[in-house]
Amino acid sequence: MTTATTTPSTNSQPMKIGFTGNRHGLSYQQKEEIKALLDKYDNIIASHGDCVGSDTEFHNLCVEHREKHPEKQITIHIYPPNIPTMRAFNKADVLMDEKPYLERNTDIVKKSSILIACPVDKNKEQLRSGTWSTVRKARKMNMPIHLF
Repeated sequence: MTTATTTPSTNSQPMKIGFTGNRHGLSYQQKEEIKALLDKYDNIIASHGDCVGSDTEFHNLCVEHREKHPEKQITIHIYPPNIPTMRAFNKADVLMDEKPYLERNTDIVKKSSILIACPVDKNKEQLRSGTWSTVRKARKMNMPIHLF
């Protein structure tokens, strides 16, 4: 379910898509919704936090989309955590400095035009959740959020 609408970007201005998700991975439905959103744009900057689970699956969807559509441009920016325990070490086009989880999540929101959020349960907001914390930051900035 999409909670925001966005206008497809032109080739001159990239759509800056931030991503936040759970560590358990994406459901089939979430993957399909993300692919449909990626299809809308010709020029994308995709930013994520490089954790195992959903971040890695989002990363892989972006790489697959880029390979499938060489006429489109997708640049992957990674905002890694400073604690390597849950880090996936995906290959980035642009690798930012390591930062504490909440700090790097704030950076992802600040550098994005829209946010894709894939929590474990999109209908049950949690207080002690990095994904939901990132959603709340985006809401405060009045950013369009696609909650899948």
